[in-house]
Amino acid sequence: MPRIRTAGVIATTSALALALSGCSVLTAFEPHVDSAIWDTAKEMKASNTALFGSPTFVPDDATVIRVDYDTQNGSAIMTYTSHTRVAPNTCQKDTAIPKPAIEDSWWPVQGIPDKASDCGGGWVAFAVGDQVWAAKAPTSK
Repeated sequence: MPRIRTAGVIATTSALALALSGCSVLTAFEPHVDSAIWDTAKEMKASNTALFGSPTFVPDDATVIRVDYDTQNGSAIMTYTSHTRVAPNTCQKDTAIPKPAIEDSWWPVQGIPDKASDCGGGWVAFAVGDQVWAAKAPTSK
């Protein structure tokens, strides 16, 4: 009989410890990637874009703007449609296409150009036709 009591005490203690520490356990596994979608650049610019690095390169004619951003390390990915592609006097220096720290089904895996443009603030963007994709590297660990 002592083995059954010991097993019962261990099971009860384990369940109690898990219940008391549940909040911290859940916090450790809580996702820290948020997303947002706007119909127009005007809507996006009126929102709190500081959460993901205030992408000043998004032109006024941009539509269907999607962004995923990491609330812990500052990385982000974005896509939008625009005939202008990027705002004037932004994204003027060529750079390598980044491998984003965040993944989503809308990020392209094929047909990506050889070069992207450095758009400032850690953002790098490239376009295929009128569709623009941009990625922002992590700013902290």
